[in-house]
Amino acid sequence: MKASTNLNRRVRNILIEKAPAVTSELDAIEQGEGYFGLLGASMKGRQAWVTYYLYVLGFATFFVALYCLSGYLDAARLEDKLDWALALVACLFVFSLVKIIGFDQIMKLEMLHEVRRLEMRILSLSLREKD
Repeated sequence: MKASTNLNRRVRNILIEKAPAVTSELDAIEQGEGYFGLLGASMKGRQAWVTYYLYVLGFATFFVALYCLSGYLDAARLEDKLDWALALVACLFVFSLVKIIGFDQIMKLEMLHEVRRLEMRILSLSLREKD
């Protein structure tokens, strides 16, 4: 991570040395999106259906887990408690998968935004070199 920030700092310094007028453009390009911005961006585009599907599956799994928890607490026999506990563990497993896949979607969007920022830096530098 430290190497990445050092690289970013060196690229920024080189750009400012070559064209001092690009400082405001660089600030606009380098301003990253927050978590909610990335979450909103994940609900747009070609793979928005994955995000919607994950949210529906997550909410359904949460409510099934609540149902299993109430069944577990109401069960009197040990065999019934074990059945409800197994169902509860399965719900937690599915919920964990939903969270991991959702985080992967957000990380993919963050990576695409970083690539676009680098493209904008290179484009800005090439346009300043032409002038």
